[in-house]
Amino acid sequence: MKKIFYILISLVLAFGDSLPLSEEKIEILKLKRQKNAEDVDVEKNSWISPLIFSASLNNNKNAEYSEIQTKNAAINWNQDVFRSGGIFYTIEKAEASGQANMLSIDIQEANYLKKIYTLASQIKRDTLKYEQSELVLKNRDIDLFIIKAKYKAGSTDISELNRATIDRDHAKTELIAAKNLLRNEQHELKKLAGYKKIETIILPDIALISKSEYLKQHLELLKYQAQDKSQSALCKVTQSSYLPKLALNASYGYTQSSGDIVERDGENYRYGAMISMPLDINAKSAIESERLQLLETRLTQIDRKLELEQEYEMRFATISDYEEKIVVAQDMLSLYNELQTFTQSQVDVGLKSSYELDSLKNSVTIQELEKEMQFYNILIEKISLHFDTKQ
Repeated sequence: MKKIFYILISLVLAFGDSLPLSEEKIEILKLKRQKNAEDVDVEKNSWISPLIFSASLNNNKNAEYSEIQTKNAAINWNQDVFRSGGIFYTIEKAEASGQANMLSIDIQEANYLKKIYTLASQIKRDTLKYEQSELVLKNRDIDLFIIKAKYKAGSTDISELNRATIDRDHAKTELIAAKNLLRNEQHELKKLAGYKKIETIILPDIALISKSEYLKQHLELLKYQAQDKSQSALCKVTQSSYLPKLALNASYGYTQSSGDIVERDGENYRYGAMISMPLDINAKSAIESERLQLLETRLTQIDRKLELEQEYEMRFATISDYEEKIVVAQDMLSLYNELQTFTQSQVDVGLKSSYELDSLKNSVTIQELEKEMQFYNILIEKISLHFDTKQ
């Protein structure tokens, strides 16, 4: 297991430069993976008892004023070699827990990447929105200019002029809001990307993942599966802790005593085996507690899977809505192109003003931008689905 973790760490290091994350975040993720690998090793070997080395030096003086100095050195070992399956399940639990923890780190990295690519897509989309807002403001300026002229000529009333003025002010507000939104998104992206230039972030070309594959490879569900294995092994470890176990023990020591009366030194050793089984009043409750925790983990996984099914359906429906908006924008584009051609011919013969033609040209560009914005909206939904799954 540790070897596998180090392979994963090596892959992170190999492709670390290509990740659009700050160097600090990449290093944090690497350290977390390394720590997890070490933790797994510690837990897998937790059943192995250490050798205990001890040494002592004592000076004693009795009532007759005789002094004795004693030196001791010893090595002790007490090792369980059979726990009714507990050793195997301890190793199994360690590996499953390590896998679950590694998936937690993968989820953290995936969330970073999802947020980065979502923000990058939003910046692309909202840059188009800002350009669109500029064009809308130009059209509102044209509308206000025309209606103001009509009002002065007496061909329209004050309510129309007020409406045009309000529309122009609203367009200005929308432009300011679009600029503010872009600035905030750029700041948020810089938090994740660090000193890397956000302009160098390349948006991924992502296909829409199928529902079955989404649920099969979802990182959170994979983590639940690993937790299920870990909790199942823990149940068996708990059960085995109340069953018979066999332990071997051995010790070797050396003692040297010297004094006014006694001079001796020598070796001593012992070895043996012990079979034991605890009779614990809490055994049944402890085992049942672990079993209930396992059931909770499994039900939580089932519940989360149902939620994710709805999450997928929602995003799939949202993508369909954006695709419909593309169709609507294309229809509007066709209409405005037709009107632009007609208005151009009218301008050429002096029947319409160039202001109307400019307004229609702006409207054509607005619909072209609208179409392109919907493609980014679709990409944002795909990014969310993509980075929820194991890559």
